[in-house]
Amino acid sequence: MSLVAAAAMLLPSATALAQGKVADAPNYVKALGFNAPVKTLGAYSDDMDVSDGDYCTYEFDREGRLISYDQSETIEGAYSFTIFYGLDGLPTRAQSVFVNWWNLDADGNPPITTTPHEVRKSQDGDVTRLYISGLRENEEEAEVKVTRDAQGRIIEVDDISNGVVNRYRYPAGDNVPCYYDGTLAFPQIDMFKGHRVSFPPRQAVPTGVAEFQNGAWNFEVKYFE
Repeated sequence: MSLVAAAAMLLPSATALAQGKVADAPNYVKALGFNAPVKTLGAYSDDMDVSDGDYCTYEFDREGRLISYDQSETIEGAYSFTIFYGLDGLPTRAQSVFVNWWNLDADGNPPITTTPHEVRKSQDGDVTRLYISGLRENEEEAEVKVTRDAQGRIIEVDDISNGVVNRYRYPAGDNVPCYYDGTLAFPQIDMFKGHRVSFPPRQAVPTGVAEFQNGAWNFEVKYFE
């Protein structure tokens, strides 16, 4: 469980050195093919090779911008990791939760430990460096490099767990990132090695449903009222 494992082992903002251009955050709900405002989209797969038994929850605002992502381990129900995002599409803070089912208290309740992970940023032109506390054991901070193009769109992010660089393109001048094979991308999740969920093509998303399936992935949808 790459993301949860990193979180289990997971300073106020630094002064920007230079102000790079930042594009408007993409409307992911529209890019995914939904016709109604989606509040949360949950994704889970029974295929252990795909999901490692994790449930992924994407939370959006009414404009379709991603505002949080949670990855929770479901087999033992012990670990979860949540990232919160700002209007620039980058993390503002994160938290991990550990439920200790193996050491119940006198009342039979599991102790719950919530660990906050603070994020600070430094800016140098089109490059943003994020410094995130508590992601790695014996390290105060882990560093992620984010690079934007001349339009302010994210074109590269590091994977915080292994330093691999993820790269993106923007078909037809849009501001919604895709991998080079054309599938929808979430750079702000890739930096934490979150699951690459297989979303259906936008024209194949069913209208107004609460549940649907695409390949190995099952989806649960909650709409704004």
